[in-house]
This record gives sequence, C-alpha cells and structure tokens, in this order.
Amino acid sequence: MARSAFRYVPAGRVDGHPHVMVDGAPRPGTVATLSHWPGTPTPEALWDDVSAGIVLRALARPELLARRVRTATIDHYDADGVIALALLCVDGLAAEHGPLLVEAARVGDFDVVTERRAALIAFALATLGDARRAEAACGPAPRGDVMAMCAWSATGALSVLPALAADPAGHEALWAEEARAYDAASGALARGWAVIEERPEHDLAVVRVDTTHPGAGTAAWGDAPLHRAAVHSATSCLRIATVAGDRLDLRYRYESWVRLVSRRPRPRVDLAPVAAELTRAEDGGASWVFDGASAVTGALHVAGGGPSTLDPAHFVETVCSRLDTLDAGPPAWDPYALPVRSRTTSG
Repeated sequence: MARSAFRYVPAGRVDGHPHVMVDGAPRPGTVATLSHWPGTPTPEALWDDVSAGIVLRALARPELLARRVRTATIDHYDADGVIALALLCVDGLAAEHGPLLVEAARVGDFDVVTERRAALIAFALATLGDARRAEAACGPAPRGDVMAMCAWSATGALSVLPALAADPAGHEALWAEEARAYDAASGALARGWAVIEERPEHDLAVVRVDTTHPGAGTAAWGDAPLHRAAVHSATSCLRIATVAGDRLDLRYRYESWVRLVSRRPRPRVDLAPVAAELTRAEDGGASWVFDGASAVTGALHVAGGGPSTLDPAHFVETVCSRLDTLDAGPPAWDPYALPVRSRTTSG
C-alpha cells in the first residue's frame, strides 16, 4: 500500500510554512486550498458539495495540488474537515472507504443521512469534538485553547477513523448518545407527533413538534427540539421554520452558506425586517433578532432563545408574506458571488 504524501500539522504549529488548507479559508503559508467554503481558491475542477469530496477529486487529479508540499492542516474541527484531512493523510483510507466517508461528511455538515453507517461515523466524530463527551472515551482534553482542542480532537479522529470506517457499529461508545436522539426524532416523524409541511415556493419547511409528547426529550438534540438529521433528511428545503410549543424560529441550513455543486440554492435574504415585524406583534415584550445572512446557519429567533407569545400560524404566514417580497429583491448572501480569496503564498 502506498504511503500518503501528506502529514497533518495542527494549524497553530504551521507558522506560515507551506501547507494545504483543508475545509477552510487560506492562511499565511497556504499554497493550496481544498474547501467548499465560499470565496476560497479551490480549482473549479475539484468542486464538490463537501470538502471530503473535494479531497477525493484532488487525489485523482494530483497535478492540481501544489507540488513539493507535504503538510496539510485544518483550523477548526468538524466531521467534514477531519474526514477530508484523513483522506489526504491516512494511508489507504480514500481507496478503502472514500465514498462512505464522503457520505459521513455530508451528515456532519448538512445533517443529511443517506446511509446509517455514514451517520454513525459522523456522530462518533462529533463526540470527539465535544470535550465533555469525548473525555469519557478518550481521556482528558485540553482546556481553554480552541486551537489546542481542535488539534486534540483531530489527532484522535485520525487515529480512530480507519477502524471506525471499517466497522462503525463497533464504536458504539462514541455514537450511541446521538444515534438515540436521531432515531427518536425519525420515529417522531414516522408516528406523526412531529410533522413537516413544505412550502416549496419559499424553499421553506415548517416543522411542528408536540413538545408534550413523552418522547420529546429523547428526540431533541443540542438546541433543536428534533434532531436536525431527521428533519434535513426528510426535506430538501433549505429554510427551516420550527414550531415547538412557544419556541419559534427560522433557520437557514448550512447548504445555502457554502459553494454547493449538486444544486444552486436560492440566495439568502436579510430577515431583519421580519424580526422587526414579529417584535411589534409580540404581547409579552419578547424581542426578535436575526443572526445575519452571512452567519453559517443564521437564524431568526427570539433574543436569548426565550418563548414567544405569537400564534404559530401568524408567525408562519408573516414569514411567508415577507419572503414573497424579499426573494424578489437582491440577495443578502450569495456564496457564488463572493470574490475568490487568493493564496497567501505561491506554490
């Protein structure tokens, strides 16, 4: 088996030396960028929905990579980034498990599940990026330094990924907690105590969750009342409005922030006017805010995540009415229109 031409060096230790940046924007010393981030100088011939797919394409087109560079890095930790890094740096991984790992990267970035093995891999990698959960399986994590935590998680992921890809089921300690929430959320949709109503003319899916159901606590994950992988795998709409009791919000999915290839998402619009209108309609003094169209998964929500007094039907109809007007105007975020950020050194 041929040895990988690349080795991982944490971004905090690259110190401006020539390197390949994976799943991110160029830094001092970057001579090649393999990333789906908007505005990055990845050759168009390599573009893919996820950075892991870009790396697979690059391995098949080595002439498009910088010559004589043997260092690769990432400057944040997530499933797509670390999978892309591993495909570049771990001997034989791309040849043995490349397509499966690309699907795992899709779960990690977009919360879209195409096969269960890929979901388990993504859930396991997410655990390695969460100090609280990772320590139970991997020992003490560094404290306080984000870049040190990224390096700790990435090093752990690189060591476990070959075995994890070969046998996802054998690493239950890493994925079990999140898999339970995903299965419960999928079950909620199947049994009807959570429903999705699509409004394709607005690229909007309205998710309604019965928060009084006995299974509601199990189906929640993070700040979402229903695990997002269950929702995103059930709808292609990239705007998700959620109604869960008196918690209401609308969130842009990550796919509309990156440079997607499989389809051209509708550009994002500025929802600040919607926030102002919803605030005026509140009876209890709640204030609505919009994170911004350039936020990775920018949301329209009550400040502080508090409750709303609005009737859910009023919330949904206000959003749809405003989108009719906003979508006819200029976009507030279009990843394809951003100028390409040049490499910081020549390669």
